[in-house]
Amino acid sequence: MKIKKILNILNPQPQIGGLEISDSELRFFLVKGKSFVLASVKLPDKNNLKTALFKLHSQIVSKLKKKIYVVLSIPDVNAYVQVFNLPMMAAENFDEAAKLNLQMITPTDFSGVYADWQKVGEVKIDGGQFEILGAFAQRQIIDEFVECLKETNFVVTAVEFSSLAASRLISGLKNASETCLLLRLDAGGLSFSLIKNYNLYFNHFVPWPVSEERQISMDALKDLIIRETQKVLNFSNKHWPEAVFNNMLLIAPALEEKISQIIAENFSLSVQKITLPPELISPDGQWSIVNSRLPSLTSDWFSVLGSAARGLIPRAKDIIISLAGTGTEEEFRQHRTINFIKIWRNAVLTSLFFVLIAFIAIDAFLVKTVNSLNNQTANFINQPGQEVFNKIQEEAKNFNAKIELALQAKSQVSDQTLLLEKIKNLAGQDIAIDRIFIQSPDLPILFNGLAVSEKAIIDFKTALEKSSEFKEINFQLSSIASASGGLFNFSITFKYHQ
Repeated sequence: MKIKKILNILNPQPQIGGLEISDSELRFFLVKGKSFVLASVKLPDKNNLKTALFKLHSQIVSKLKKKIYVVLSIPDVNAYVQVFNLPMMAAENFDEAAKLNLQMITPTDFSGVYADWQKVGEVKIDGGQFEILGAFAQRQIIDEFVECLKETNFVVTAVEFSSLAASRLISGLKNASETCLLLRLDAGGLSFSLIKNYNLYFNHFVPWPVSEERQISMDALKDLIIRETQKVLNFSNKHWPEAVFNNMLLIAPALEEKISQIIAENFSLSVQKITLPPELISPDGQWSIVNSRLPSLTSDWFSVLGSAARGLIPRAKDIIISLAGTGTEEEFRQHRTINFIKIWRNAVLTSLFFVLIAFIAIDAFLVKTVNSLNNQTANFINQPGQEVFNKIQEEAKNFNAKIELALQAKSQVSDQTLLLEKIKNLAGQDIAIDRIFIQSPDLPILFNGLAVSEKAIIDFKTALEKSSEFKEINFQLSSIASASGGLFNFSITFKYHQ
């Protein structure tokens, strides 16, 4: 854990929020510890997307050129998902097998889409098989979104779709069922999602009828909900007959009671409107959100909150579906590298500034001291008989220095032999002494060694710390360097007290 904290200090992880682009609005959600950053902008039409993004950016930060890292969530209508199985025996070439299956099930020309996959479950058939969720989106649509975000100083770390983000949020509820049907209503239409093992298995999006012009009548809404719900239930019974979908979760900005009544009167489903608790925790423990404001969030923030939760997962552990091109991921890595360089550039320049100030102060003090001593020496030399006294004093000084040097040499032979024996005992068989540099008893001893592993180095440092004879132990991870033969060079300093 200490090493991770050190690495985070040396190369801090950027804060990543969720950004949802819907038919009528842009929403941004960032979880900062126990606080939130929320922003939203109405989107009259897609032709004004860039203008709306600039406005959204200004609501989040005051600096126009500051990069904002986001998990992009696009409308469900732009994504297509399908579950397929792979035998567990294919684990060695799993990625290759999954990509091959994606090409086989793609609904259009594979060269024109971005596709990705993730494991969502297992089934005990034919010796065991993995259930894989595949997702597709048109390259042109994704590229247009990403390019527009890039021009407005948003950096995309991953691209997903609303149902995937919403299913992640559902999985964080303490009372969430592993298997349920999710119905979401928004400005674009109805979105049905089958959730199994806390994962999205199927998504079905139904736009509002064109004839209704987004002012759909209650009778038309009822017919639409009944017809499409039945389609989804028939699909689930055909593909997952063992799964029982008795529970429907509802995310709707309005008409919750009316929709619940329609479902209850026509299907054997219990309908539950989602309200958020003060704490959300993912089943695998990869993210958690604790905030007293969660229960007050309206349902139109649920999907983007799911994307914000994904932003809390370390990038190295995020193996969730992302419909972004490799160029998008590479751009994110480049931005991280640039930020790393900027942080350390500023730190080095600040340190050099303080060092320069210290040198100037020390130089002024030394000049003043030298001038004072020169004046004292001149006055002393001018006294009578001082020449003879100085000669005798110089001879005595040289004689005493030779005696002191001889005594030190005699004592250091035994002391250094004893020191070497103690270091060899602490180092053990996994560390060889390369060089030991001893300047004086008051200065730290520099030890250069050769180790068979990084663990051996840490164990040696711990042994020094436990010994009462070694103090002020200083070891930097950056001193470790690879050597030939799989060995590791390292340096450590300490003081020795008998």
